[in-house]
Amino acid sequence: MEELEIPKSPGFAEARRIRRLETKDIARRVGAISPDRFFINGFPARHSVAVFNPGLLYDGGDEVLLYPRIIIGYYKYVSAIAEVEVPLEDIENGQVNMNVYSGSLVVSPSSRVDFWGAEDPRVYKLRERRLMTYTGRTVNYFEAGDRDRTLPVTAVKVGSRWLKALVGRPTPQLSDRLVSDKNAFLVDVDGVLFMLHRVHLAPDDFRLLASRLRSEAMDAIENPPSEGPVEVLAEKDWHVMPHAIFEEKIGWGAPPLRLSGRDYLFLLHGVAREMQVYRVFAAIIELHPREGPIVKAVTPRYIMEPREPYETFGDRPYTVFPCGAERLDDDRILLSYGAADYMAALAIIPVDELMSELDRGRIY
Repeated sequence: MEELEIPKSPGFAEARRIRRLETKDIARRVGAISPDRFFINGFPARHSVAVFNPGLLYDGGDEVLLYPRIIIGYYKYVSAIAEVEVPLEDIENGQVNMNVYSGSLVVSPSSRVDFWGAEDPRVYKLRERRLMTYTGRTVNYFEAGDRDRTLPVTAVKVGSRWLKALVGRPTPQLSDRLVSDKNAFLVDVDGVLFMLHRVHLAPDDFRLLASRLRSEAMDAIENPPSEGPVEVLAEKDWHVMPHAIFEEKIGWGAPPLRLSGRDYLFLLHGVAREMQVYRVFAAIIELHPREGPIVKAVTPRYIMEPREPYETFGDRPYTVFPCGAERLDDDRILLSYGAADYMAALAIIPVDELMSELDRGRIY
């Protein structure tokens, strides 16, 4: 098969050279919500069989909004996405492991792009709108050898509803080989919309991408179509960062936190080649509307790995899967993550320790 020519970001090779198979776990766990302590409003099932990989929104008030992926039954493992309010007091006082929570379904399968489930939401703000980008299991998901098994779907909150507005795709040369597309969210860079995502290309090629979408993508976000999401192709793709030699693949975690100028703080996950353990690392990446991404720093060591019983034992053992990050204050970042594909968990990362680790892997 013909080799694909995808531009590599400055810092691409250095990021791989810097990273090591070591961990300095700086994340302070503050609790996890188990399926038996989460109830869906208006749904007759006693409780979900799994509640995990939650997105996160926090505006500085007394409540944190979590958007977990929920599984009702294991036959086809079909997912939907719920919204639940968690009092900040529960997080600060260590009550998350004990309290019971209820929430409402906000996104369910409804179209060909998410017929077999809506997975792993990343929730964030863009131009004062609330957006959710999730992985849609398409109608092709269970078709052997088929392409487009999963696609990134972006929904926009309008009033009390989430309207499915946009399906982003990489450039045509990549779309023609696309097996699946995951771990996605959008970033507005000086009025230009980028999609950060991880693609699986035929036959067995995983790449961490930043794709500059065409202008109609912003139109779909600002005026969500009532008839369902529109597909928008990218104008250009960049291969942002390779996986390390000890990894099988890497993927984007939480939507980024803006630092200054065009510099963003990203949390990512890496999947170990041998044991398939999911761990977390971080990077500072500059995004430019025309020149694309520049990898400016990466943590040489992982900053989080499975260690608690609810992270090492579950439907997918030894997994911490970050989906949301918000600043609690100047000193702390609140992280929402999936624990062993079974529970929705929270942790706090000290900003000074994280920046110290990034300084150890400074490239630019």
